[in-house]
Amino acid sequence: MATDRHRRFSLLDGFGALSFVVIVATFLFVSDRAGVRMFGIHFFVGAVIHFRSGEPVEYGWEGRPPSGHITGWGAVLFYLVTGAIGLLAAIWPDTVIKVLGWDQ
Repeated sequence: MATDRHRRFSLLDGFGALSFVVIVATFLFVSDRAGVRMFGIHFFVGAVIHFRSGEPVEYGWEGRPPSGHITGWGAVLFYLVTGAIGLLAAIWPDTVIKVLGWDQ
């Protein structure tokens, strides 16, 4: 069981690393608008992957064991909100750029 969990997190880490490279390349070589859209897609896909895994949301300091876990409806609400933020960023990147102050 531990090997399956370790392999799944390795795949998620690989997905995250690849997404990071694609998002940075999109910001650098295409445009801010396309970069925000890619970020939104990554945020949405990440929320769906974690929601479907059924695991609780861990929180705490990076590099230390989790301080606690958000489970049940709290976790569902967390994934819905993060997925919605990603979807909104993908649909309306100009609004996100204005909110973040990148339009100046």
